Amino acid sequence: MRRKSNTSFLEWVAIVGIIASIALLVIQLAAYSNVRERLPVGMVIGGVPVGGLTRQEAQSELQRIYSSPIELHYRNAVFNLDPAQISFRMDTEVMLTRADTYRSDSNFWGGFWDYLWRQPGKSVEVTLKAEYSETQLRNYLKDVARRYDVAPTGGVGDPSSLNFTKGQPGVTLEINSSIAVIDFALRQPVNRRAALTIFEGGTARPPITALNQTLNDYLKSKDFKGVASVVVIDLRSGQEIIINPDVAFSGASVMNMPILMQTYMNWGTDIPSEINTRIADAMTHASDEQGNFLLADVGEGNVIRGGDRINTNLRLLGMQNTFIAKGFNQQGSGAFIKTPANKRTDLSTKPDPYIQATANDIASLLTMIYQCASNGGGAFALAFPTQITQAECQAMISVMAQNQTGALIEGGVPDGVRVAHKEGLTDNTYGDAAIVFSPNGDYILVQYIWTPEFLKWEYGSTLMADMSRAVYNYFNQPPAGQK
Repeated sequence: MRRKSNTSFLEWVAIVGIIASIALLVIQLAAYSNVRERLPVGMVIGGVPVGGLTRQEAQSELQRIYSSPIELHYRNAVFNLDPAQISFRMDTEVMLTRADTYRSDSNFWGGFWDYLWRQPGKSVEVTLKAEYSETQLRNYLKDVARRYDVAPTGGVGDPSSLNFTKGQPGVTLEINSSIAVIDFALRQPVNRRAALTIFEGGTARPPITALNQTLNDYLKSKDFKGVASVVVIDLRSGQEIIINPDVAFSGASVMNMPILMQTYMNWGTDIPSEINTRIADAMTHASDEQGNFLLADVGEGNVIRGGDRINTNLRLLGMQNTFIAKGFNQQGSGAFIKTPANKRTDLSTKPDPYIQATANDIASLLTMIYQCASNGGGAFALAFPTQITQAECQAMISVMAQNQTGALIEGGVPDGVRVAHKEGLTDNTYGDAAIVFSPNGDYILVQYIWTPEFLKWEYGSTLMADMSRAVYNYFNQPPAGQK
């Protein structure tokens, strides 16, 4: 009887154990089923751990993190970009569907076994899928640039050293590369900050008005009591300054320039050797005799006729104040030509009645020669399409560049810089007109100075060389103190 009782007890114990195990299994299965309805442990979406969260909870967490502002740095300035400003939008449906695929594709019983033994879930990464409006971001950065960019500033001239102080470099936002760093920051769940790409540099050349002011201040510092007319033309930008424009001066040997133009119009590049010799002498030695010979040559043996032809062509080119009415230092009278410049009553240099020029006209002529030599264009191509060629203009510059005096305009530029010019002197008028081929840009410089009394060479040549040095320094910006 006792054996039967013990057997029944053990059976009941076994039955209870089986029932308890089944109940525990059911409970664990139910719990695992609830867990399986959530995103698996180890699941990461767009860098955000979402394991154990429902779809709705994961979507809310992603939205919370990726809608937070991006901290932007522009030098010392810090400001925030709200992703909504550029229509940033995540495609959470696609990302969560992809996450669900990883969950549903995993083996139920294998996952249950890992769950029972508290094994860590397999790490699964779903990449961020998002987009934004690049147009809105670009416009946002353009607004940032308008508010924070700093334009480079130019220096100012010093009339004592004839140099120009260095300006301040500018700061410019690089929009394309800044878009790239913001794009990276937008896709980061942490450390959502970006240093915008900027360019610092590009010191601006002083405005050309600074050169004007420097030249005027220099003349005042030298107690200049006469009349100065200066024209500077930047042949790259077309900017120019003119001090005392359209004042009539004695043309002197500077007028060999329009004579040279007319000679090439008559002969082309097939100039006889004798004429070439006389051209070289007229352009390099200021020979009145050779200038008159060339004047007569273009006038078919008559100096007055030669002057008339030159004057007509100068008028066609828009030069109303420059003329030759008779030969250099020749006896007799010629026709007095009235011009807007010599009819002025406010400024007068008592110019030669028969050979006159203005700095503005001569600068225009040199600009035309330069343009013609550079590309065959300019006013010559319009006014004389078949009479002056590019090769002829290049030859004119070559002839003028052989005139190496080392003084006046040439005296203000370093050795080795090509200067194509012609000077002319009278007792109280100095003139020089040049194309300067400087390292940092070609320019035209024409200078005339006049004083009521005899103009001493030491004083007048120094004035013109110093002004030339200021112009050269303006275009080439030497270090402070360099001459």
